Amino acid sequence: MPLSCSLSNRSKAKIFWFPNRLWYDLRKSAAIIPLDEKASRNAVTVDHLALACRHFEEMVDAGVTENGAIRTLELFADVYAKVHSGGSATPHHVSQVDLWSLEAKKLRERFPEARPRDCYRVEHGTPRRGFARKVLELYREDRLSEKAMVRLVKRYWKLAVITLEEDRELNKVARSKTFETPEERWAAAGIKFSG
Repeated sequence: MPLSCSLSNRSKAKIFWFPNRLWYDLRKSAAIIPLDEKASRNAVTVDHLALACRHFEEMVDAGVTENGAIRTLELFADVYAKVHSGGSATPHHVSQVDLWSLEAKKLRERFPEARPRDCYRVEHGTPRRGFARKVLELYREDRLSEKAMVRLVKRYWKLAVITLEEDRELNKVARSKTFETPEERWAAAGIKFSG
């Protein structure tokens, strides 16, 4: 017999504990999704994101700048997106990213033994700060939920490996400008991908 409990008043999802297994029942859907038994204990939940949003607002109310106050939310939102996109809660590494720019692929072919940090960057299609602001917007509108986060992650959270030169160009062209999609941002800097 499983035990269950609600995550919070904000979330209608339930967690079920079975011997050696944890399952989520998302919004009472027909599908019960088993989580990997080796799922990271660092996996961030929507409740954690809500807590980070409250933390941000309390820090700003206490006189902390946005730059200082949003850091926890940036980290939590990034880890949430990575874990829910099939990754782990570890820092990003080029070996974990499937999408490579054409220039990065060429460089890898020419110098297969090169150290990644000397040649490449793992680039967030939507900068971490921008993604965190989108999570904060959902929270402020009382729409922060698993379903809303799934949509947000699918639309905005994309990683790509780019060259250091492409990274410099991206910072010149698209560092502070907002784009509708990661693909538009990369295109603005002239970064091309195959397919």
